[in-house]
Amino acid sequence: MSGEKEMLMVQKATMYDLKRILEQDPDKTYTVEELKQLIDAYIQGMEQ
Repeated sequence: MSGEKEMLMVQKATMYDLKRILEQDPDKTYTVEELKQLIDAYIQGMEQ
């Protein structure tokens, strides 16, 4: 598999993960700051 295809798969998987996190509480409204914190926490979790 080419590097570009692998990168695209990783990006899609990341967006899918974040979508599932957001769907856990569908009635919640997120601020920009909360979304940034959520993304930061996701990235830090992936680095461990």
